[in-house]
Amino acid sequence: MALTHDRQDGVDAAARARSTHTPDWHPILAAVEVEPGHWVMTAELRNPYAVIRLLRIGGEVGYRAVTWAERSEDRRLIGYYRSLRAACFAAHRVFIASHGAPGFAPKPWSR
Repeated sequence: MALTHDRQDGVDAAARARSTHTPDWHPILAAVEVEPGHWVMTAELRNPYAVIRLLRIGGEVGYRAVTWAERSEDRRLIGYYRSLRAACFAAHRVFIASHGAPGFAPKPWSR
């Protein structure tokens, strides 16, 4: 069966879909605030995979993300971020990468 619509209709429909798209899920939804300024990122079945803490240094506020481990000294630094959203995104990327092949690192992009 042949399509009878104009090619531009498809282009316009794709543009409308992109302009109104809102993601249903963001890694920040995996962050459980266990106390003010302290979040634990959890996967299915509430298994923790990262810890994020609010930091105040001088007049600046930021977030520190580390991998989760039972003992604090076994945790690995993920990074420092200006927003909770960015810290959650980075922690989730490390979690996802940990499920890949050894030596695999996802390509970085800003969010």
